[in-house]
Amino acid sequence: MLLLTAACQQKEDVKPVAAENADWITLEIPTILSGDEAYSIVGDLDKTLLVSTRQGVYVTSDQGKTWRQSRNFYGPVAGFLPRNDTIFALTMTGISPQGELFARYADMFTADWGKTWVYSQSVYSYRVYPEMQASSRQVQAAGITYRTTENTEPIPNSSSRLVLASDLWREQGTARTLVQLPARHYLKGLHVDAQQRLYVAASGLRFDVKTGQAINPTVGRPAIVYVSRRPLP
Repeated sequence: MLLLTAACQQKEDVKPVAAENADWITLEIPTILSGDEAYSIVGDLDKTLLVSTRQGVYVTSDQGKTWRQSRNFYGPVAGFLPRNDTIFALTMTGISPQGELFARYADMFTADWGKTWVYSQSVYSYRVYPEMQASSRQVQAAGITYRTTENTEPIPNSSSRLVLASDLWREQGTARTLVQLPARHYLKGLHVDAQQRLYVAASGLRFDVKTGQAINPTVGRPAIVYVSRRPLP
């Protein structure tokens, strides 16, 4: 019996461990929703990081080991607008004449990395900020642009289109290269920190790389953030 127990214990100990991705750190944000998405990011993984999801903004100060809800916005924050020691939450979106999606309407701000939030209109000197905007799907660093694009396909017998997994592109001059992430998702936003690391806000929903079909679309999927292990480019 002792030998059998030892053998079983040894077999349990020898379990395959998923290898860490050589290029990306994966952060999972546990929220109250069964399937969530990360929308926008600001900050630094080694200091404090703010990430918006479908309902609220979450913050981590221990490299993503633990998260707390900073505020429930009852909807996604489309982008963050840092100004000196203040971060504005952009709660609406718009489309430029060139077809680029951008975040707008900075109606709230935090000056203490999400501990407290204040309405911009309540502070006289900040009343101009609600009209400001920021790109939500592209970032630039050292002359290189990183951009997310949405993919769709027609739905039979319908005027609507099915939204598929997004792509992440690296653009330098006329050269355009597809950037590989650990998995395929809806991609919502990009961010570059002071160390020139790229952050990618993604849905918990994953897509099969070969078929493009959603994997377990309604089963608990936390919001995802990918962080490049090395500085850009």
